[in-house]
Amino acid sequence: MSKRRFLMAFCMGLLAFSTQVHAQKVGFLLDSYIMDRWYLDHKFFEEKVKSMGGECRVEVPNGDAVLQVSMAKKMIDEGVEVLVVVPIDADMAGEIVSYAKKKNVPVISYDRLIKSQDIAAYIGYNSEMVGRMEAEYLVKKVPEGNYVLINGPTSDNNAILQRKGQKEVLAPYIQSGKIKLVGDLILRDWSEIETLMRFDEFISTTDERIDAIIAGNDVVANGCIQALPKDQVGKIAVAGQDADISAIKNIIAGSQTVTIYKPIKPLAELAAQTAMELKKGNSSSDFTEFTTDGYTVKALLLNPIQVYKENINDTVLKDGHVTSSQLSKKN
Repeated sequence: MSKRRFLMAFCMGLLAFSTQVHAQKVGFLLDSYIMDRWYLDHKFFEEKVKSMGGECRVEVPNGDAVLQVSMAKKMIDEGVEVLVVVPIDADMAGEIVSYAKKKNVPVISYDRLIKSQDIAAYIGYNSEMVGRMEAEYLVKKVPEGNYVLINGPTSDNNAILQRKGQKEVLAPYIQSGKIKLVGDLILRDWSEIETLMRFDEFISTTDERIDAIIAGNDVVANGCIQALPKDQVGKIAVAGQDADISAIKNIIAGSQTVTIYKPIKPLAELAAQTAMELKKGNSSSDFTEFTTDGYTVKALLLNPIQVYKENINDTVLKDGHVTSSQLSKKN
């Protein structure tokens, strides 16, 4: 090999090594794996980052908000260049953003809003629309009767927005007397066990008949279904969100009426792509301003989809969100 060719090959090798060493490091900090969907968020996000030449580090604090903050700081100290966070506590996660800002690390708030003006972007689904779509579908099925709302913790801003959307749709029906809100429960956590206990206590202490339940998500919806007397299951309309496998099975069985589907792959890939572009100084022209609770941030919000018995094949099955074999398996 000539000296010139050797030098060219050596330089190209150095360039490849340098590119590998300096591959952008993106951190993805989840909440927990308590819901089926988070496994998919993890999978699609990591695949997209790697396909764009980046490295992905994923941490899961299992629902511990304090641990999430310490994990975030450690990830930043160990070289993560962009951090994508599913906040457990919207307020507490603001500490993550403040720390990241000092270290010049952009933070993307994923699926749930971190209450901080300093996040680089909020990427998720329109939670107020989720609540509206739940209520709109049930009102079509049950235009008159007694309704119960049961939503997630106020530490999750999505739960606040979702409940707002539910109540906006129900308001004219309540005012006209067609619908009566007999229960408005707020949970401490997105927990099926807590839901079962709280809802069991509620139904055992009220004389009101229940015609419809609008739940914060499918885990909560399933907790309500489990708490109902067996002879009432399938007779009470139930709405949830996330299109969990259990929810789709419940819809097929007739114990749940509707779930709101937020396709995970486009959301995870959008967040991964945005994370990779942000560090390069690029910004999406599709950002809109999102304002809630006194905070205005850049946002990319996708629209959810109603899933009910008649369109399961054309939505979650078609997208591969669930498979026929998963639905055929017994719990």
